[in-house]
Amino acid sequence: MKSPLDTNSTILAGADLRILLNSEHISYGEINSTLKEKGIYIGENEKSITVPILSATLLTPDNFSRLIEASVDRESQPKVKGSSLKLVSESTDWITPLKDNLFENSSWLTSESSNISFTEEPEVIIDDSNTIRIPYKVTKSDYSKDWLQRELQFDAEITIRKQNGTLLLDFSSSHSSKETEVINKKITSNISKILNKANIVTSSEVEQIRFDSFNNEERIRFFKKLTAGLGKEISTGDVDNIEINIDRDGPPLPSDPQISWMKNSVKRMKIDGERLNDVFLISDEKYYQYYHIQKMDVEYTYSQGVNTGKCKICFLFSSTNRSEDDYKKSELTFSCVRLSHDNKVNTNSKRSISKFINESLKKLIDAKFNECIGTTL
Repeated sequence: MKSPLDTNSTILAGADLRILLNSEHISYGEINSTLKEKGIYIGENEKSITVPILSATLLTPDNFSRLIEASVDRESQPKVKGSSLKLVSESTDWITPLKDNLFENSSWLTSESSNISFTEEPEVIIDDSNTIRIPYKVTKSDYSKDWLQRELQFDAEITIRKQNGTLLLDFSSSHSSKETEVINKKITSNISKILNKANIVTSSEVEQIRFDSFNNEERIRFFKKLTAGLGKEISTGDVDNIEINIDRDGPPLPSDPQISWMKNSVKRMKIDGERLNDVFLISDEKYYQYYHIQKMDVEYTYSQGVNTGKCKICFLFSSTNRSEDDYKKSELTFSCVRLSHDNKVNTNSKRSISKFINESLKKLIDAKFNECIGTTL
């Protein structure tokens, strides 16, 4: 086992730096940002190209520190996924079976991860007759194979709420690392199995918005509809940027000179929001079949009572499986990457605003998905 790395006094270089950069802890964007800090601009994000270039440079202490901290900040950022189950009957007691059976033993949740342990065990907390929460906290340690050894704590929570006047159980799963994303998925899966076995819900699997819920055209229209906002709660948004991938499994690119140049030279492209309407790939629907949206950042204005401000939301498809071939099963995820307030707010108000934004975004996502696909989650 390698010695722990003290990022305050040590800077990796050469082969050691390549080990770290190629690990899952450092993202494509973080490598690209570091290259730009050093005045190196390239059009390709693939690590097979960017890692050798960055490894060949001499990182300053500030470069290296920002690279590591960006990784920690990104992983710690709360991310939200939505899903649902349909009750057999509106009067059915769905809470008691979960309270009694869900966490008789929680060791199965971390059995596949030797570097994860619960700081606070998950438990079912009943808020009211229609709502439960399952909060927990984990400690993650031992990055030694990638030269980093740290202990980090991550929070996560699953909220289940029965929608008034409907048979729907609405899930909101918040995670702050890949490990808590996996744990949330295990908990959600077990919930659906327990309730289905008791004949309380109609399916043993939750309904989710996944990458393969759409074809390419539908997916792009859906993302564009997300910018419409939700009335006064969440105003019409301004797109900051969009990342797109050429669909290698889709139809071959036409000989049209506007797009044919991308055939063998472009895999992933980032489009600045200010130029969005000028980019033919976005403005002309005839090109939608050739690519898919990987990620979109949108800035909205929010209004909750006397509290107003702006929030920058990142929408993307995320999967607990790290295989590149599994992207079709990846699930729609959103996170608030920046939040500002027009007036001074205290800690409780900040928490209330964050909850309000998450709930409003979930409503927005469900409404626009229904418009595009005609299916209610």
